[in-house]
Amino acid sequence: MARLRWGAAAPPDSEAARERLIDAAGECFLRYGVMKTTIEDVATVANVSRATVYRYFGGREELIMGVLLREGKRFLGGLGRRLEASRTVQDAIVDGVVLTLAAIRHDDNLALLFAPEAAGVTTSAAGASDALFDLTAQFLHPHLERGLADGTLRPGLDFDEAAEWTLRTILTLVTVKGPRTRTDAQLRSFLHTYLAPALITMSP
Repeated sequence: MARLRWGAAAPPDSEAARERLIDAAGECFLRYGVMKTTIEDVATVANVSRATVYRYFGGREELIMGVLLREGKRFLGGLGRRLEASRTVQDAIVDGVVLTLAAIRHDDNLALLFAPEAAGVTTSAAGASDALFDLTAQFLHPHLERGLADGTLRPGLDFDEAAEWTLRTILTLVTVKGPRTRTDAQLRSFLHTYLAPALITMSP
């Protein structure tokens, strides 16, 4: 029966089963696109029944968000390695925003993760938002700790609120069309002028 439900090797536990279904959903995204992928598609690729998919995920949108959040973690892992060369904490934060915006423009999965409601994913958008804030906070905390240690950042800075402010900046730039189009260099200047000063120690 395990072979009929999961193919040659059944997952050893529920976490492994969820990961197997997320893998199947990711494969379906490549074949059919995120919004055209159905529970039936995922079940077929995973070699399980629809009932098995629903045993681990409450519905299609929850499964979609599982895939997208994993993609987000992978992206942030790569982004962290790229930001190691940033000269200052301010540069790291600004470069991170610019690189994230560029990635969103070229990756449908990231675009959907950062603005799920734009593609009609509404039921789990709130939960995705909470998870996205958590991911952003976890990613930024080491950079913020470095800035606090070297005196770059404002004393008493709330790391979670700083992460929220940074993410809200990204979400606004993604979802709200502004009055002008900026090059990456112009965007960096814009962020250094209006985002970074909210975090750094002001000169006396």
